[in-house]
Parts: sequence; C-alpha cells; structure tokens
Amino acid sequence: MVTVYGNGAAAFSVRYTRPSGKRVFMPLGPYGDASLSLAEAGAAYDDALKLLAKDIDPIDERARRQADAERQRLERAGSATVARVVERFVHARLRAERWDDDAQAWVRNLRANIKVRKRPEAAAALLGYYEPDKPREKRKDRRKNVSTVVSELGAIKARDITKRDLVGFLDGIVARGALVTANRVHALLVQMFKWAVAKDLVAAPGPMVEIERPGGIENPRDRMLTAAEVRTFWAKLDTADMADPTKLALKLLLVTAQRRGEITFAEWSHFDFDNKLWTIPAELLKNSHVKRKKPEAHKVPLSPLALEILGNLKALSGDSKYVLPGAGTRKGDSYSKWVLSRAVYANAKHFGVARFTPHDLRRTAASFMTMLKVPRLHVEKVLNHSTGDIAEVYDRHDYLPEKRAALERWGEHLTEVIEGRERTVIPLPRVKGQRA
Repeated sequence: MVTVYGNGAAAFSVRYTRPSGKRVFMPLGPYGDASLSLAEAGAAYDDALKLLAKDIDPIDERARRQADAERQRLERAGSATVARVVERFVHARLRAERWDDDAQAWVRNLRANIKVRKRPEAAAALLGYYEPDKPREKRKDRRKNVSTVVSELGAIKARDITKRDLVGFLDGIVARGALVTANRVHALLVQMFKWAVAKDLVAAPGPMVEIERPGGIENPRDRMLTAAEVRTFWAKLDTADMADPTKLALKLLLVTAQRRGEITFAEWSHFDFDNKLWTIPAELLKNSHVKRKKPEAHKVPLSPLALEILGNLKALSGDSKYVLPGAGTRKGDSYSKWVLSRAVYANAKHFGVARFTPHDLRRTAASFMTMLKVPRLHVEKVLNHSTGDIAEVYDRHDYLPEKRAALERWGEHLTEVIEGRERTVIPLPRVKGQRA
C-alpha cells in the first residue's frame, strides 16, 4: 500500500492477515530521495511475502532483527577501549566527521548539525590521538614522551574506566607542573565522556562526574610591556634569531591588537588595501565567536603603520595565498600556530626584557589605547570582545570609524615610542565652546 498525506508526502506499507485472522499493517518507510524508492519499496514488499510464505510474521521478524542489531551494538560498545572512544570523539564530535564504509575513511558529516571545533588537531594532541597516516610535527617528535589519556589509559575498556583511574591520570599531569594543561585535558575529558554517555559507549552518568579541575583556578595573565620595553623589543627584533616574516608578524600583532591565530592563518584575500581594511572570517575567530548563533566576520581597520608592515610581508610571501606561508613540511600551507610563541620564547634573553608572550603584545596595545583616552567600548570593539550586556543585542552599529580612529591613534603613538619621542602628556580633545 501507499499512503499520500495532505502535505504531499507519501509512505509505503504492507497489509496482511495473521493466522489469528487479525489484519495488520507494517510500515516500510517514506517515499523520497533520502528514503525509499519505488524499487526499494517493491523489494521490501517481496521480502515480506517470502516470510509469510514460510509462516513467519514480518513484524515479529523485524523486531527480532532489530533486537539482534541492538545487542550487537551494545557488545561492540562494551568492547570499545578508551583509545577507540578518543578516536571516535575526535572525528565525530571535534571534526564533525562520520565513518564512510565505502571509502573506508572518515569524511565530513554534512548531515549532522555539528560545527567543527576550531583547530581540532590541538585538542586531539592533548588527548594523545594522532592519525596514523599523518606524521607528527618534528618538534613533538623531539620532545620527551608526555603522558596522555591514550598512552596511559587507552587499552582499558571504556565501560571499565573508573573515576580513580582518571583522577590519578590528571594528578600525574599536575605533578609535572603542567597545571594549565591539566585543566585543558580535564575539560576535554568531561566533554568526551558526556558524548560517550549519549552514544551509550559508557554507562551514565560517566566517570568524569564531580571530578574537580585538577589545576585549580587559573590566574589571568596581566603582563603588559612598558614604553621602554616596547622600544627595546621593536629594536631587537631586527637582530633576533627568527625568520623575517615572523619578525614582521610580531610587529603586526602589536600594531593591530589582534590574536596570534588570526594573524598566523591570515590570507591575502582577507585584506582590502583600497579601503584599508582587514576582514577576519568567522572560522578564524575565537571559539566563543564561532559558537554565536550568527557568527560574523571581524573587520579591522589598517593604520599606516600596519599597511607598511603588510607591504613588507607581501614582498616576502611571493605568490602564496597566505600572509605567513609555511616552509618544509608545511609548504603550501600557512605557519603553524606555535611559530610566533616559539620565536618569542627562544629569543627571550636576546630581547633583554621580562618574559612575555605574543598575547601580551595584544594586551599591551589595548592598555596603551585606553591610556590614550580611547573609550573602553571602542577598545573592546577593536579586540572583538563581547560586552555581554543587553545593549549589545540591539546595538547594530559596526563601530568601524571608531575602531579606525583608535588604531590610528595607537599607531601614531607607537611610532613615537619606537623613535623615543613619546609624549608624557596626552592631549585631550577640546570640548566645543571651551577656552584653550
């Protein structure tokens, strides 16, 4: 039989009479491209007739097969190791992929309403998962072996893993002094086992319930370079032991006040030099921005100093689509996200100032802008921070003129700092009608 509904949808079913004399209907499924074709419905109907010819009730047989399939699924789930759960979690949840039996490979899952995590390979590395056909980065190979959930607990069946196992593993990370890493791994494990419970790979409520953050409360960084330190850093970049594009990228980070990753993975197509504008696409923004209901690109006005640095970078990048093209194994790709941090760390003694990170350059730029009397809201817009208040929902102004004014004022002051002629008195804008 075929039933056509009022909305135009159609569905197939089989009507037959049981030995008891009761007439029943067995649904075969809806008709359509993503469901049953006419030929498939006909084949299902023929299978039902064959079962009836053997005095087998098709509905009972379907229920039996479904029960067998569920039992086998539970057996497979029960035998899955922690390493296998990590692999499935990385691909299915972090990368939004599914296993394709025909291709025998993980492929992008276009049907699932799951967004790809920003840089999922970093999260996978924290858990200890590396794809077999993709070599690790050289620097990782040179490091001492670091314990991960895969290396320490990977062989245990996921359903047998205990809270004590996980607490001991996390405490081991704390014991080697990696408090922040311990907190990051803890957060990933909470997410992974919550997902595993939903997939019935482990029993509810999961082994991570009520395990506290092992690294404790993290104190936010507050390092800011002084004017003298900025001048020293800028001058010593020229003789630092790093590639020329890396030197220019660090300068650009300080000039634009943007995030390290947004500069590292920038493409030349993101820049509009005619309008002096850098548009950072949503996929390069921080996770919190990508998770917004309607993620928007971030527009960064380019000051004369930023344009000068970009011009020098363009001369070095050649025909690459990336502002910071990779070399060696990354040829054809962009820089690794760790390059800027490693360069600053390796040249710490050369700079001759207290230790800082690339992110501290962003904080330095923001702090100087507020000292230059740039309104805090305008600085927040330059940084692409969310203010978190109700006004932000209704305020649809793009703040582009205000951001341009803030970055140009900062660029002018930074030039004065670099040249050693910064002003100790910051001139305030004159109020209309006020005497000089």
